[in-house]
Amino acid sequence: MTAPENGRTKQALSKAILHTANHLFTEHGVESVSMHQIAKSVGIGQGTLYRRYSNKGELCMDMMKENFENFIMEIDNILKEGTNLSVQERLSIVMRKIIAFIDHKSEWLGVLQTFKKVEDDKPDFFQSPPYVYLHNAISELFREAIETGQIRSVDPAYAAHSFISILSPHTIKHLKFAMGYTCEEIQDRFCLTFIDPLFR
Repeated sequence: MTAPENGRTKQALSKAILHTANHLFTEHGVESVSMHQIAKSVGIGQGTLYRRYSNKGELCMDMMKENFENFIMEIDNILKEGTNLSVQERLSIVMRKIIAFIDHKSEWLGVLQTFKKVEDDKPDFFQSPPYVYLHNAISELFREAIETGQIRSVDPAYAAHSFISILSPHTIKHLKFAMGYTCEEIQDRFCLTFIDPLFR
């Protein structure tokens, strides 16, 4: 059995790769950073890196999983600590957080799309853990709003799906780079257009 490179355990090596890639991507942009550059910065051979990740898409996928776990914890804390806030306020905060997350990670998400092979037998986004988590959280907010008479009756599952679908990475990028909106303006306009009218 081969010893982990440079005396590091597999877990420590994985953390080092993800931490280094995160730093390089943030500093230089995902497209500008090569797998060779990542391997060199971690202090491992390219072969070692390619045995773990065959391309940048796979590396970004692991990084997104880690980032999404932190994002889930943040949303959970908002929902637990914000019980004194109205449903409208909590829903607005959650949607603003989702928009900011997509905006911040849009380049990574783009790389994931680029490297995703058509023939890959993988479930689509609407079966993924991020979608399922967000759909459940938003649906629950809609149910609470209906049960407490804060909004007229809507279909919580349909409304939650629609909210998530509107906010694709492609939509956020188009609003920013083609239409010139800032992240804050996208957040404000989403709330004004889709949330506030429901609670009048």
